[in-house]
Amino acid sequence: MSDPLSAFDALAGRIADIQRRFAGLQDDLAELSGTATDDSGLVTATVDAAGELQGVTFAPAALRAGAEELSAMVLAAYRQARSAAAEQLTDRTEGLEATLGAGLGGLFGEPGDFSAQGRRLEEAIERLGRLDGRLPGPPA
Repeated sequence: MSDPLSAFDALAGRIADIQRRFAGLQDDLAELSGTATDDSGLVTATVDAAGELQGVTFAPAALRAGAEELSAMVLAAYRQARSAAAEQLTDRTEGLEATLGAGLGGLFGEPGDFSAQGRRLEEAIERLGRLDGRLPGPPA
């Protein structure tokens, strides 16, 4: 692939392949959550894929605990829920960096930052489209 058009075509094909393979991944990640209960079984926490707290539930007995003990239970449930979400995230994105390839990894942001990856992929596709418009057509 010594000529620029072949290199461009190869890059465009690679990007199109990546776009096809990971279409829907963002939706899958939007649905990902982790839920865990502390060791006492009295506090349950739920987080989203980013580890943001989405909900906390308390068994009635939890409310009888002192503020310090209740705080510890909430933190324990939250940490376990984040760990569960992170594990799911790892399972769903395993091999993503290898698929993107070392040369393209920087183009799409940090692993796990799927919103940035989507924006950068769209920007790259737009650039490729503009570049394609400036290239001469095939010989007649």
